[in-house]
Amino acid sequence: MGRSIGFAGVALLTLVLAACGGGGGGGGSSSGSPAPPPPAPANDKPATDAEAARFLAQATFGPTRADIARVRQIGYGAWIDEQLDAARTPATLIEPHILSIPVATLDYSERRNYWLWQAVSARDQLRLRMGFALSEIFVVSDRDYNSANFGRISNYQDMLDTLAFDSYRTVVEKVTLHPAMGLYLSHLANRKAVSYRNAQGITINVVPDENYARELMQLFSIGLVQRNPDFSPKLDAAGKTIPTYDQAVVAGMARVLTGWTWHGNTKDTFWKWGADNEARPMSCVPEMHDEQPKTIFNGIVINEGSNCAASLAKMLDALATHPNTAPFISRQLIQRFVTSNPSPAYVSRVVSTWNQSGGNLGRVIRAILLDTEARTAPAAGDAAYGKAREPLIQLTTLWRAFDAQYLPRSDGQYHFAFNASWDFSTTLGQDSLHSPSVFNFFEPDAQLLAAGGGQGIYAPELQLYNDATFVSIFNQLCDAGCANFKADAPTANTNAPVLDVKPLLALADAGNHAGMVDAISPLLFGGGMSAETRTVLITMLDKLKAANRSSQERVQSLVQLALASPEFAIQR
Repeated sequence: MGRSIGFAGVALLTLVLAACGGGGGGGGSSSGSPAPPPPAPANDKPATDAEAARFLAQATFGPTRADIARVRQIGYGAWIDEQLDAARTPATLIEPHILSIPVATLDYSERRNYWLWQAVSARDQLRLRMGFALSEIFVVSDRDYNSANFGRISNYQDMLDTLAFDSYRTVVEKVTLHPAMGLYLSHLANRKAVSYRNAQGITINVVPDENYARELMQLFSIGLVQRNPDFSPKLDAAGKTIPTYDQAVVAGMARVLTGWTWHGNTKDTFWKWGADNEARPMSCVPEMHDEQPKTIFNGIVINEGSNCAASLAKMLDALATHPNTAPFISRQLIQRFVTSNPSPAYVSRVVSTWNQSGGNLGRVIRAILLDTEARTAPAAGDAAYGKAREPLIQLTTLWRAFDAQYLPRSDGQYHFAFNASWDFSTTLGQDSLHSPSVFNFFEPDAQLLAAGGGQGIYAPELQLYNDATFVSIFNQLCDAGCANFKADAPTANTNAPVLDVKPLLALADAGNHAGMVDAISPLLFGGGMSAETRTVLITMLDKLKAANRSSQERVQSLVQLALASPEFAIQR
């Protein structure tokens, strides 16, 4: 196989990654023995703004000057602890705002716009970022929703955020019983098998819906093949991967999931539709639950009779403690926050924390962010390290970098009126809880082609990028950001958040072009700007000034070129 194409050399428009480096498909040790924990950092406080910004690029929706100062003051661990503490950093909720607006006047984009603004402005950055990551694993979508339903999906979003640092076992149960998921993957009002003759004398066979049962295993817990703690696949004597389940297991799992419907429904109202904004956990109708023994993965038998809750609890306990679950979910969380190609040792260390903590996601994310593989900047030639920034996170990074300010309309709604703000999936390729399928906007196992045509490194987010979408993403960022550099404060009729560029304008007025570039480096590049890029940006500013271009134009040109650079598109 030819050498893998890596993150280090993303070309500007084609996204053909030019730098070649090692690291194929991210394989690893098959021994299954956990790696020893990494040594504690010699100094938990970052020595430079660049180091602090790199950490914040991983842990938040983008660095800000205030957060950089805070991390440098208290250190990485204390900042994480501050974010994990709900008393000091309360959870931001979306549902109360959505329900406060009359349905008749609620804009279709309001839930997503309001969430986006909270992602930019709220203090509980790590919680919101973790909730966002969980929403890309436990996927539901609002594509079939109307404004009357937005309370329910907002409640689902809030649930993931409030449980972001709870146990995986708690999360998977709450997800399973939430009506947003019950509707999306069709296990709401799922009844046990029955045969009957209709009025025409035709035999009708009703069997349990298997949709959620399959995705619960494939996407939400154990995956398709058995794994070692370092995520490497277990192999049989013939060197082939070992499946985690088969169709018989899917059928057994579907039978466990029978009987659940809208909260408070009975046998006689089993299929009665809940209220538009109904978000209470589903309840079980014992008469509709399959009371016979069910065999699931690893030969486990669920035999709790008609007790739906006990049957579900036993199945979810088995999923939560399955040896695959910790590496399967941990590796995806590492991909969402730090790098698409974590080493086997990195995965093993996080899995060790998972197992020691009983799947406590707060401790897991702490382990992910403080691991030496996260906190040690990669070598310039390490083409496999890092991840493409999701387009939504590119937008939030831009807004947070320039202390964006916004006032809602007089009716309280967050109505962005720039290009495609009603549906970012048309330009950015993604939007909050708006995925085209349960497989999210991109898949964790998506790989780039290596130079020889084989499979190269993992690069999930690059499924969103091609020649056309790179341009549309850049144009959307400019519409939402670069066009809104204003000295005046926003009003209730401002089309988009107003970005504060006064510090850059002062530097431009003074002709301090190096200072301008150094000012945006930690905020937009997470401290990862190369010397070559710095020189290119300064040279551009010098030429613009020589051509008598205004300070405002130089500021706007600087930010636009920074947004178009590979080092902004790739988080390292």
